[in-house]
Amino acid sequence: MNLETKLEEFIISLKEDEKADKTIKKYKTNIRAFIEFSKDKELNKETVIEFKNKLDVVDEYMPNTTNNYLVVLNKFFKFIGNENLCVKIIKQQTKFSVEYSLSKTDYHRLLRTARKYEEYDNYIILRILAETGIRISELVFFKIEDLDKTMKIKKKGKVREIPVKLDLLREIRKYCRDRKIKKGLIIFNPKTGKAYANSTIWRRLKKMAGRARISKNAVHPHAFRHYFAKCYLETYPNDIAGLADILGHNSLETTRIYTKLTNKEKELKIRNIKF
Repeated sequence: MNLETKLEEFIISLKEDEKADKTIKKYKTNIRAFIEFSKDKELNKETVIEFKNKLDVVDEYMPNTTNNYLVVLNKFFKFIGNENLCVKIIKQQTKFSVEYSLSKTDYHRLLRTARKYEEYDNYIILRILAETGIRISELVFFKIEDLDKTMKIKKKGKVREIPVKLDLLREIRKYCRDRKIKKGLIIFNPKTGKAYANSTIWRRLKKMAGRARISKNAVHPHAFRHYFAKCYLETYPNDIAGLADILGHNSLETTRIYTKLTNKEKELKIRNIKF
């Protein structure tokens, strides 16, 4: 069996299913890694298990990453009619705390720093991420034509509505007026007119964290969604379902991840208990 040919057929099927370009690229990379590994080896379950074990011991592959590879491979094996090659994913113990979390003091210090250095695009990015709970990749849905107190995020065939506070809405409109943005993206690279890469925005925010004397570890990919979730639940403690709807989660268990305390927060809570 020519796995390279089967891979091309698999990629065509993913395109027909309207999978995102990033997803297709990831699938292709993961499967190619296995094809390279299995070269000159017999295509059987033992070879797949050997590949799985290799992933699990290499330092740069954390269990989640290993499982991502295995999920992709299992889908590929089913596609080519070799379900007997599928392997089990690695079971993991759920972590019940997060090491770093953005506090309200940190957030407002970031905002002050953005204003101090007159980096108003970063200021708006910070406010949109922290006060709507959207993912950084969803900033592209904030366009001047669609700007309203309820924004629609269309992703993976689903549409969810994101409420935008009126003071944030006014701030965004003022930002657009000051920069004469009359159509298209609100946040974009002025040199290219296109959206910034996600990694570029994170580098900018981490740089700002350094200027604000905040731990750069606190500014991670889920920092602002986590911050939004904490602020929401402080106001509406029992509304996990409402938070899940805003964040776009299908499972409440996924949402509960954002409610976890850091070890420092746990320690402070314990200190305040009177026994």
